[in-house]
Amino acid sequence: MIKTFGVIIGGIFIGAVGVEILRRKYPKALDKLYAQTCEIASEAKAAFKSGYDKAVGPADAA
Repeated sequence: MIKTFGVIIGGIFIGAVGVEILRRKYPKALDKLYAQTCEIASEAKAAFKSGYDKAVGPADAA
């Protein structure tokens, strides 16, 4: 279990270093990617909320 934890921590560290290298080399590309990701996430959130509201709907008065 400790070995697995070490591998996970190492992978996170390597990923963070890789992202920093990419950020320094291509800052505008990562900013554009971040903006697109935020836009997609907000659209997905709005679609989920709309679908949820339609599924739940208002309670009929009896």
